[in-house]
Amino acid sequence: MTTFDDRPPQINATDLLMVLIVTVSWGMNYPVMKFVVNDYPPSAFRAFTFLIGFMSLGAYAYFKGISIVVPKNERRSLFILSLFNMVGWHLPMIYGVSMLNSGRAAIIGYTMPVWALIASAILYREKITVSALLGIVLAMSAALLLAWGSAGQWGNHPLGIAVMLLAAITWGIGNAMMKNSKLSVNGITLTFWALFIAFVFFVAITTIFEQHLWVWPNFMQWLAILYGGVITFAVSYVAWFHVARKLSAVSSGLSITLVPVFGVMGGALVLGEKVTLPDIVALFFILFSMLVVLFPNFTFKALQKRHD
Repeated sequence: MTTFDDRPPQINATDLLMVLIVTVSWGMNYPVMKFVVNDYPPSAFRAFTFLIGFMSLGAYAYFKGISIVVPKNERRSLFILSLFNMVGWHLPMIYGVSMLNSGRAAIIGYTMPVWALIASAILYREKITVSALLGIVLAMSAALLLAWGSAGQWGNHPLGIAVMLLAAITWGIGNAMMKNSKLSVNGITLTFWALFIAFVFFVAITTIFEQHLWVWPNFMQWLAILYGGVITFAVSYVAWFHVARKLSAVSSGLSITLVPVFGVMGGALVLGEKVTLPDIVALFFILFSMLVVLFPNFTFKALQKRHD
């Protein structure tokens, strides 16, 4: 069911700060991951980052007196949300990054808003606004433009594209579920247990499939693990769950569409990956998609005034 409702999401300065934190940290996480998984088993690396992440949040909660107890009637829901938003997203994603250029992997991963829209419409009959539709068209145009500009780089990695799409679809479904969840726990508690559950899964995966590849991380790999655990997970996931639970699934997803731009730019700076003209043009599409979704009335009025 589609309705034409242009009411903007109710966001404030705190919400915008949360979006900024998530955008920059998650964008730079792609070249960091690519750097590590070139020489280190992917699931082992991710298990380390989950360990650092939930321990950091646990220590913070302890010293701040924040309870991480989850009511019994909410534990099943939290477990399912963790499977989709953490395990189902990070498992295919970490292997997809190992097969693709880091910036391009970020592009595929952040088709998530489309899958969030579809999941919200199917599972929860969420209303689709004109601004949401326009934002999705712009974001997907940017993704397709970057895909076209990177065709030569992707030609030998068809499995990597499929794996990243699986990650994006799973995260999109999880994002829709997060928005419609009835959990009473705060963001720190939710993130702590989601990271812990993912840690358990990834320890099992690396033990079964990567044990013959285990080595102790070197100095640079430890820095990447600390970045992933503290910044990408402990800090950014608290910010992300704040955004995801407040905005609609589509708006929260589109609000971080700049992540792949930072992924592309970070890949160029850190790994020497080439930045092309399609990368630059796509940046403007993504910026406009964010404006349309987060400030629809302002954007449409500005366009109408310019037209008049």
